[in-house]
Amino acid sequence: MAIEIRLPALGQTADEMEILSWIKQIGDRVSVAEALLVVETDKAQVEVESPDEGILIKIVAQPGQVLKTGDLVAYLGVEGETI
Repeated sequence: MAIEIRLPALGQTADEMEILSWIKQIGDRVSVAEALLVVETDKAQVEVESPDEGILIKIVAQPGQVLKTGDLVAYLGVEGETI
């Protein structure tokens, strides 16, 4: 079963974040707390870490998109799983 990856709260004033780049790509194995992507808040560039482990099976949000805390950015799953 796929695991949703959502943007975490990154501070009291960081409600919106722009996706700058993905560190991991579709098909990459990801461990807990491993950096997945880089976002920019109003104050800093921050690496977003994985809350779980698995294979990155789908990226929903692309660089340049501005999203809010809690928005869906990707899915983790097992090898061969699709969304």
